[in-house]
Amino acid sequence: MAKLVYGDMFFIDPLELDRSLRQLRQMYGGVSDELRGWNWSNDLLSPPLEEVYLGVSEIANRYCPTYRDLYLRRVLGKTAPYTYKTVRGWIYHAISSRAVREVKSTLYRVGPCTGTRLQLLLSERKKEILNSVFSVYGVEKHLGEHDALKLKRDAGALYDYLALQAAARLDRVLSETSRIPELESIIAKIVPMDVERLVDGRLLGLSRELRVDLFTERRIVVDIKTGDARPFHKYTLAGYALAIEADLEIPIDYGIISYLSVEGGVVKVRNSIHFIGDELRREFIELRDEAFSVIHRGTDPGKPPTCPDYCIYYQICNG
Repeated sequence: MAKLVYGDMFFIDPLELDRSLRQLRQMYGGVSDELRGWNWSNDLLSPPLEEVYLGVSEIANRYCPTYRDLYLRRVLGKTAPYTYKTVRGWIYHAISSRAVREVKSTLYRVGPCTGTRLQLLLSERKKEILNSVFSVYGVEKHLGEHDALKLKRDAGALYDYLALQAAARLDRVLSETSRIPELESIIAKIVPMDVERLVDGRLLGLSRELRVDLFTERRIVVDIKTGDARPFHKYTLAGYALAIEADLEIPIDYGIISYLSVEGGVVKVRNSIHFIGDELRREFIELRDEAFSVIHRGTDPGKPPTCPDYCIYYQICNG
């Protein structure tokens, strides 16, 4: 069961988050120790194949229920075509992480300042950051001129939104203190998380360079999604939680799927918080083991009875 948490993915209201966590703790028990990632050597968690490592999204994003997408990519080496949604996902993720880093670097450079000044300084960097991100991902090579321009407008709206949220958060932090706190304390309160946290998942048969979109000070993993909500998205949280537990040996009990979209220049964010309990962990491990089985067999598992048209391999499988 998921619970909605209000606020955007960087500035979720702490009181609302704490209230939601308390409610979830009352609804669920703890997590079995055998299903913690640090017990990676037991029969349940140990990977079925050696020297094969998969990304969490490859396992969890079951757009294709027969795993034919994984067979095409991992066995036949067929890459999926780049769609507008694919490129949009790259750009929104990149802008989100760059904006957070820019907030931190700006405050380190100028020191404590007002929210108005922070927003102004961030806005001055907007054009350079957008051009840099679009160049790194080669957007013009993958999209036509019309789509590229639309994406740049929407990415600009996202950057403006994050800059405004950071400025508002800064003013709020300053207003709640009797004297200006230390710079490190200000930054920790404005952006209380790591972005693109690197995690080594090899002990569980996962990639050695997993990138967790956001990892908060409350030990909550956040995965940003830029498309429609799907029921299997929650499995990414279980995968990242297990990997962090195996790599860092700290317990991860909760995760948030943050759905991000830009519609008509308006940024919309919906956060769904999940308890990463035994059931979710077991289901992710079952998905992982089936993915390894498809790779090990090396035979085409075939198409499902109905191919979802939002699968990135839809055109390859259906001509």
